Amino acid sequence: MKYAFILGRVYTLSVAELLAVLEKTDASLNLTGEPVKILEASEEILIVETEKPLNVERLQKKLGGVIKILEVIDVIKKREQDSINFALKHYFKPSVLKKQFFKEYKGKMQFGISIYILDMALLQRPQPNPRDKNQGVYNSVFSEPKRVGMMIKNALTDAGQSIRLVLPEYNSLSLASVVVTKNLLLQKGAEICILAAQNNIFTAKTLAVQDFEDYGRRDYQRPVRDEKQGMIPPKVAQIMLNLSGCKNGNTILDPFCGIGTLVQEGLLLGFRMIGSDINKAAIKGSEQNLEWFRNRYKIAPGKYGVEVCDAKNISGLIAKSNQKVSAIVTESTLGPIYGKYPTPVEIQKNFKDLEKLYIDSFGDFNKFLLKGARIVICIPAYRKNRDQYEMFPNLDFAKALGYNLVDIISPAIVKRYKFLKLTSRNTAIYDRKDQIVAREIMIFEKN
Repeated sequence: MKYAFILGRVYTLSVAELLAVLEKTDASLNLTGEPVKILEASEEILIVETEKPLNVERLQKKLGGVIKILEVIDVIKKREQDSINFALKHYFKPSVLKKQFFKEYKGKMQFGISIYILDMALLQRPQPNPRDKNQGVYNSVFSEPKRVGMMIKNALTDAGQSIRLVLPEYNSLSLASVVVTKNLLLQKGAEICILAAQNNIFTAKTLAVQDFEDYGRRDYQRPVRDEKQGMIPPKVAQIMLNLSGCKNGNTILDPFCGIGTLVQEGLLLGFRMIGSDINKAAIKGSEQNLEWFRNRYKIAPGKYGVEVCDAKNISGLIAKSNQKVSAIVTESTLGPIYGKYPTPVEIQKNFKDLEKLYIDSFGDFNKFLLKGARIVICIPAYRKNRDQYEMFPNLDFAKALGYNLVDIISPAIVKRYKFLKLTSRNTAIYDRKDQIVAREIMIFEKN
């Protein structure tokens, strides 16, 4: 089976999470633990081949960094000079569409069309119009969704099918998950996807889309929010938890849990969770949020606990809980929130304060973490410009305490796919364009 995964905005983190999940043994997802065979990849999409069909609905709910999961139907050869619609002009016959792409539906069917780019050079040059013998007229690739969509609609209309076409917005190539969901495309027909490279085209259909409404509910409808301290988004929390390497039912600790985002997302992924924070108000908020969450998502009692505790003395709490902690997944304090870029003196002071906190905390973690256990952690990185950050100066403290920094994506994959954006120490940055303090996400492993 061939599947295509549409990646989130911070695509490097999406790839890291996806590979971490797909290479685990998980019977509920039909994963065997074998290395993933990657067929193609770009900033938008990753195409893989698996030995067995995946449990796509369950997998989509598990992945914070994947927008859609597609089933790849065919691969069509394409000459470099051909436009996308020209390469597909003989492909979309009514019999192929009804058998391979469309779900049976009584009533007026509807479908959407999305194009994803595997070779970004296709976005940088105009596409020739094969119908123009002189090749004097050029069409932007952004006209292709309408051209391909109308080609499919006309074929089905000629075959007697009543059908409605949903197209991407102007100057966009693909449909957002909200559009697919609101138009009930997966229930009333299909979203047909074209994955375009220079010399071939993958045709695919969407099997599952990210539930944007549920992510919004888990973020904005909780009883307690704390905008002043900054909150890790649920999607990023999911990604970090998936990078922990833990199995269903394992216990994960968040020693800087704040109002409980990582704890709630861990529960939804099937982990047992322990949360702690030195801030009493944060724990009170966490308790309120998790009670709401437990009732809303039918979480069984006894799956989590949160308490006031200093991360530097967390081993006492773990001993009292009598639980074996398989991993730590946490966002440590990111320090002050700035409206303008801080001075070098301020940044170095923040890093020095954090280093002391990390030394004390990681030292205490040593008392209960077993060999091979991971710490997945966010630490602050100060954004200088689009791709430059002032990052924590060195990680010698972790090595001295018996932890190795783990590559968030293997060097072989990084070497193969140049579009991946990683720091010099193979960690990943998550930020938003309006934020000064970004998150550097890194993985440590206990020796």
